[in-house]
Amino acid sequence: MTTPRVESRWADSQLIGTVVRSVWQWQLVVGFSTVAVAVGTALLDPQLFGDVAFLAGLSLIAVTTVAALVTPWARHRDGVIALPLIDAAAIGLLAMADDALGYLWVVPIAWVATYYSMAAIAATLTIVLALQLSRWAVPSAPTTSPLDMVIVLLALGFLGVAMNHGARRTRAFRLLIRRQTHQLDRAVARMTIQEDRANGLFDTISTALARVGARGQIDLANAAYRHLYAYDNDDYRHPPRAVEYDGYRGAALPREETSTARAARGERIENEVIWLYDASGNWRAMSMSIRGRTLVHESAPDAEVSIIQLDDVTAHEFERRQQRAATSAVSHELRNPLTVILGHADLLLDSDDLTPSQREHAALIEGAAERMITLTGSLLDSHRTVDHADGFDLRTLSVSTVDAFAPAAASADIALIRDGDQPLPVSGDGFRMRQVVDNVISNAIKYTSRGGAVRVHTARDGDDAVLTVEDSGIGIASSDLDSVFVPYFRARSATASGIPGTGLGMSIARTIVEENGGTIALDSALGSGTTVTIRLPLVPGRDDESGNAR
Repeated sequence: MTTPRVESRWADSQLIGTVVRSVWQWQLVVGFSTVAVAVGTALLDPQLFGDVAFLAGLSLIAVTTVAALVTPWARHRDGVIALPLIDAAAIGLLAMADDALGYLWVVPIAWVATYYSMAAIAATLTIVLALQLSRWAVPSAPTTSPLDMVIVLLALGFLGVAMNHGARRTRAFRLLIRRQTHQLDRAVARMTIQEDRANGLFDTISTALARVGARGQIDLANAAYRHLYAYDNDDYRHPPRAVEYDGYRGAALPREETSTARAARGERIENEVIWLYDASGNWRAMSMSIRGRTLVHESAPDAEVSIIQLDDVTAHEFERRQQRAATSAVSHELRNPLTVILGHADLLLDSDDLTPSQREHAALIEGAAERMITLTGSLLDSHRTVDHADGFDLRTLSVSTVDAFAPAAASADIALIRDGDQPLPVSGDGFRMRQVVDNVISNAIKYTSRGGAVRVHTARDGDDAVLTVEDSGIGIASSDLDSVFVPYFRARSATASGIPGTGLGMSIARTIVEENGGTIALDSALGSGTTVTIRLPLVPGRDDESGNAR
């Protein structure tokens, strides 16, 4: 019998392993179900074990199953159609022994209908019909009526057609999904490339730019902004290492007045100058502009963002300060000679020996000198600068730092606690001390696990102001404590944690504290947390004074 030409559907599979697994699964289903039903029937009717057709059918099914498992179908995919056809013939032999076993034709018909064309279904039904007709030629085979044969063929045919149409629709849908997936992948790849190009171009802009969401979080910043605020990477949850001030050597801005907080509120600002004290200890004057909120997508009202633009105008601001200083110096120096002129003019006017013309000239000199003194006085007043470096309040400084690090602690599920309400006026450089406190609290949060706590406490101890930062973190081994303040040294517990660091923070902190006449000490035990204690001399006679960290 010649096998008709069939339309193979195996081309849908791109993986050879998929083809092999599919053949094994179907053949094992046919073999297991056929053998199980046939043997179960024979146990009820033991005479079937002596029937030649029954044994031949079981043997053919077993041989076909073994052949299916050992044949390299990856190289012989066109021959797979032979398996369901042979299975149909084997079931036909079983049906010659017991007519009820003919219902097992459903399984090979389903196999053929799932993967092959209507021609293959017709070929399988032809084999079934031939085996049904052959019963009449075998004396021992149970006979079947023409009506029974028609019913079996119609039932198998309807089943095959229905499954074939369902399989076609499934393949078409799978192909459509695959094509749409490929198109989506290509679109995503193009968008990724475009985004990378846009980010690359964004990072080449020398102006510092940042995008701030309605909740005050930075979700995008270019390289200039990250460098300016000393962000190590794209994680903007931690506060920057640069601090914003309201003026040169002025007061640190509270959290609600920082550029990101104002941008989050949707404020519009044009060219407002703020001062930045960066991580390197340099002052930078920045011209800040904030563009109002822009809706990123209409379907997401919460996605409104504001753009912060910062231009470095440090050189210009320092030049202006120098000009003001020069003007003030000149104005100050002019006062002395003008005072002399005014004094002598007054003496002349008090004299009785002056003629009316001379008295008129003396009055003119006096009036001009008075106007010059008034003018120089106004110049001095308008250019007078205030020196904020003469002291600060340690308690207020700690409040500002804790406020700045509160979001970072919350995102890490760390309780950041501050106590101590007594003003602690300290004589020293508040700018540099803010750098110290920032570094200590940052380390405490960094090396404390989720669910831990960091406590910042300020208090008076005799003539000293004391700031203590205590954490429940990983701690430091006793053998490493003596080296903590050595430049570039990192404790073994810190390096083992995998948290990046340079080992310079504590050495810089000790230098700054000692320059301000204080001391810094560290107490720690491995696995039990760390306590850092900073002591600074209080300003004598200012027990009740409080002020901002400056």
